[in-house]
Amino acid sequence: MNIRLWPRATLLATLLVLPSLVVAQRGARSQADKRTELFDKDSSSRLPPVLRVRDVEDQSPIKLLIDKRRDLKLTEAQLSQLKDSESKLKEKNAPLLRAVDSLARDLRSGMGSQSDDARSRARNARMGLMTTLSEVRANYDASAKDAVATFDADQQIKATELVDKQKQEAEKLLQERIGVGARGGERP
Repeated sequence: MNIRLWPRATLLATLLVLPSLVVAQRGARSQADKRTELFDKDSSSRLPPVLRVRDVEDQSPIKLLIDKRRDLKLTEAQLSQLKDSESKLKEKNAPLLRAVDSLARDLRSGMGSQSDDARSRARNARMGLMTTLSEVRANYDASAKDAVATFDADQQIKATELVDKQKQEAEKLLQERIGVGARGGERP
């Protein structure tokens, strides 16, 4: 073999062999890292996620309508009005969102505990959280109703569909995070 071809041949061999080594290592590592059933049954290490304030803020229908302004074909005046509504809504919900943060923290701290006192505090936190979230939802619904009323007929149809879909997704999120369903019930 010619001396000049040696670096090229080495580079070519490396480029062909290296990816197969990486794939082989990745496959072996993923098999070793898989959890066994023994560890999955340990529920104390796996607490369900608890609701965050950010999750509740993301459920704002006004925020959704602003984000979907192009789909709704909103005018600048409508967008400006929505932004004003959003700032008023944030101001109105600020104390409720602080309560959500506090109650979610209480719920989280009592969920993994085995003591009756901690479970009782978690249950009370869940009930308080449900009440607070229903107040936030009422504010969201009222603001969405007012905002959609200012739209033309086509915009109203699209906006109502978007808001209804978001509301369903919010109920699903609440069920996953704190065990609250559409009727406000708890998990079994």
